[in-house]
This record gives sequence, C-alpha cells and structure tokens, in this order.
Amino acid sequence: MGRQLNQILSDLSTITSGTSVINVNLTDIEALLTTLQADVADGIRLPNATTGGTGPTTFTSTSYGTIATSSTGRLGCTLFNEGAGRLHATLGTSTTSTSSYTVSIGSGEYYEVPMNYTGLIGGIFATAGTARVTVLS
Repeated sequence: MGRQLNQILSDLSTITSGTSVINVNLTDIEALLTTLQADVADGIRLPNATTGGTGPTTFTSTSYGTIATSSTGRLGCTLFNEGAGRLHATLGTSTTSTSSYTVSIGSGEYYEVPMNYTGLIGGIFATAGTARVTVLS
C-alpha cells in the first residue's frame, strides 16, 4: 500500500511485548488514511500478496480427502457447496468424518477459512456432492 503504511509496519515490527508509546501527529494519520483510501480505490495489493491462487477447483470425495494442502503462502481459502450432499471439512491434520469435523457445509452454503490459517484442510461428503474451492495466495 502506501509508503506511510510500510514505514509504520516497519516501526511496529520491533515491538515484542509490554507497553510502548507511539508518537504521531494527526496530520500524519490523516495523510496515511488519504493514501490508503487512494490505494484501495486503485486496487493496489497488500505487500505480501501475489497475483496467484488456484481455483476454483472441485472437491467431490465421499471418503476422506485433501481439500487444500498446507501452504505458508496462502492468504485465504473459500469453500462453496454447490452439490446436494453435505460437506464436512476439518482445519488440521485430523481425519474428517461425518461425525468429526470443523464445519459442516450444506447445499448452497459458503465457508470462508480464517485468513491466518495456512494448514491442511481435509473433507468428506456425506453423500455425493461437489464443492468449489478457491485458494488465494
């Protein structure tokens, strides 16, 4: 985004714990907000984002399978159940079943994996179904 944001992030990266005092004047904050608004309007991406990603791909397994592999570069992942079956998905390495899962996604429902989660996503359909999976990186 704007140069001001990069500088603030750099300055804040040294804070590890405890209480810190940050001195900044209102003019600087207003300038940063103006820059950020312009950057968003121009479609400027975050510094750690790329133009990559995959998807949408499909997941259709009625036995345990990998929906998305773990990836430290993943910025997000979305699951949309477009089929008739119920999709059970798990965040983590535990094997997913219809009775052990993180989230159960019904037909026509959408799930957005938490932004900071970069681990394995596994899943299983209770009955035949199709899910659209989009990975952002």
